[in-house]
Amino acid sequence: MKITLIVLLCMLTTKLSAQHGSVFPQPAKMEQTSDKFVFNGKLTVDEAQVSGNLLDYFKKLFSQKAVQLEAVSAKEASIRLKHIPGFENSEYYQLTVSNSGIDIKYSDQNNLRNALITLSQLVRNPKELTGVHINDYPAFDYRGVHLDCSRHFFTISEIKGFIDQIALLKFNKFHWHLTDDQGWRIEIKKYPKLTSVGAWRDSTLIGHFSKQPVEYEHKRYGGFYTQEEAKELVKYARIRGVEIIPEIEMPGHASAAIAAYPELSCTEKQIPVVGTWGVFDDVFCSQEKTRSFLKDVLDEIIEIFPSHVIHIGGDESPKVNWEKCPKCKAVMTQNNLKTGHELQSFFIQDMEKHVNAKGRIIIGWDEILEGGLAPNAQVMSWQGVEGGIAAAKMKHQVVMTPTSYCYFDYYQSGHPSEPLAIGGYLPLEKVYQFDPLKGLEADYHTYILGAQANLWTEYLPTMKAVEYSAFPRLVAMAEVLWNGAKTPYSSFVETLSTVYLPQLKKDGINFSTAFLDPVLDLKYSPTGVNYQLIKPIEGVTFTMDGKPANRISLQRTEQPKEEKYLVNSKIGDQELRSCEYTFTTHLALGKTVYFETKPHEKYNHHMSYGLTDGVVGKKPWKGNEWLGFNNDTIVFTLDMAETTEFGSIRIETLNDPGSWIYRPERFKIEISSNGKKYSLAGQSALSGDLIQVTKKMKARYIKVSIYNKELIPQGQTGAGFTPWTFINEIILSK
Repeated sequence: MKITLIVLLCMLTTKLSAQHGSVFPQPAKMEQTSDKFVFNGKLTVDEAQVSGNLLDYFKKLFSQKAVQLEAVSAKEASIRLKHIPGFENSEYYQLTVSNSGIDIKYSDQNNLRNALITLSQLVRNPKELTGVHINDYPAFDYRGVHLDCSRHFFTISEIKGFIDQIALLKFNKFHWHLTDDQGWRIEIKKYPKLTSVGAWRDSTLIGHFSKQPVEYEHKRYGGFYTQEEAKELVKYARIRGVEIIPEIEMPGHASAAIAAYPELSCTEKQIPVVGTWGVFDDVFCSQEKTRSFLKDVLDEIIEIFPSHVIHIGGDESPKVNWEKCPKCKAVMTQNNLKTGHELQSFFIQDMEKHVNAKGRIIIGWDEILEGGLAPNAQVMSWQGVEGGIAAAKMKHQVVMTPTSYCYFDYYQSGHPSEPLAIGGYLPLEKVYQFDPLKGLEADYHTYILGAQANLWTEYLPTMKAVEYSAFPRLVAMAEVLWNGAKTPYSSFVETLSTVYLPQLKKDGINFSTAFLDPVLDLKYSPTGVNYQLIKPIEGVTFTMDGKPANRISLQRTEQPKEEKYLVNSKIGDQELRSCEYTFTTHLALGKTVYFETKPHEKYNHHMSYGLTDGVVGKKPWKGNEWLGFNNDTIVFTLDMAETTEFGSIRIETLNDPGSWIYRPERFKIEISSNGKKYSLAGQSALSGDLIQVTKKMKARYIKVSIYNKELIPQGQTGAGFTPWTFINEIILSK
């Protein structure tokens, strides 16, 4: 990747002034004035109001802008602070830069901190500041970032650096995922084997979960945090305005704990710490002994972490072992419970009572709604927004974190050079479009605390990989949660490119430039399809084979033909990364498909041309290449526009049970010349991923019916839910 963002800073222009464009997230209200404050590289602040660790933090922050910050008496301070108790919003502040200095009005340490962070971002010239008046406050109280340290382990030093970056974006919650099947990461003094055994695995999956045959790196891997290290991190984050919320997974995702203490499970069999990804049947038994163990764990967690909220997981917990377990059946009988979901609800409610007695509350993933929601629990809605909406209507507080907008381990580009990811597709622009309140009546908006970006680390083995997945998507999420992403996207990405990313580069933070790739806009052509190359920001030019280019034209062919196009992007003389696009032309290219079963909105690219756009999905899958359906039966009809002779129909499907995606069980293809009377072309059960009929055929309409399982089987990821069906290009050939 060849890109010099410092040069881009000079070459691109924006409608915003440099200083105002430098504030991320953009303040709620900001007015430029004609004043100018000259300070010649030194700012001073009232030592009575900013001192100790907070002063040290801001000294370091301003020094990165070549500005010396010193504490002096109030009369001598160039940053004049006025404490005004009782602002309605606890994070509201006012900041004014005038000829005579800088004035900040605040009500507590939170909004004073926010004001000084904003001021540090306004400094572009270490000698003077342009006049400005800011009234600022966030749209949402909960602005979170989640990091999974179980699948892959990160040092305290690395996490501190990550917290530094999210604090600058005014995120105020760090959700620390500390336990899972692949490793237990926090010291529990009463149960030392949780870390002496549970923190270490003997192997780790190589490549994607769906890859066959499976390969492993047979190497001891792991690590854990001592309680003192965790307390130190809590203090470090608090200085930066970030509260750490710990997560202890239960009753599922418990393999690491059970490896250390097998008696916690239903079978009591010795198992290893897991070295692959997915969902496993070995969960915590619901018996009293196991629940008491977990209460002991939570007691120590509560002593380490002062957060008002403790995350207890609650997601993806198979009931297979519970249903066979005499101990679980006894618990059900004693408590008049009829289903596994009710048993899980009982389990979670028992934990909630214990946590509530300690003066805290629990939060869990949206599966805790199943079987009955614990009375005081908060809900983290990840499977969509529906769980969050349901909880809000029950008057429970909710954090929205749906996969479609908030899972930052998803691919952010279809570019072939993108690092391996779990799947999915979440580009920067989609994050920027997120509205945590969408679909919920205004009467219940107060129950939506905010939202959270999640970084699951199955495919993020290093902090550099975490950074690449996080930035700049975290910047877009910060805008959503602070100001509702009120600035037009085009203006946002211009300022992002010219101001924020150069600072990340200076700080040594890895980031993606996928949002600067060409945007391909599909246009129908009588002989195939055209892809217009749309500029992501002004000033970008495209070339192919050394010549200016603004589109890719694909022509219909009688036999499938793979075509590759290398598009080079530039701003002036500065090269961005080159993008190679691969298409497959065929007889049905650009023909219209009518869907009786609509693709899900998350996986519905190119609408009626999504199966005839020339894009053949690859494996591991990316969500912008496949059409996804959350239905057990799918029906659609291809219209060739005229009666056509052909000898093959081919559609590839996807099988990735770990992502709730299942290969269809069977299919049926019918053909017709008039769209009214159809004859059978072929039908079959599927043993592989390919739907195919090969014989001489003649028709205008091809009707395809695809049948999948009604529900995901018990013991599998997403058990009890409708499986996803993903299909690829419908390829016709002579």
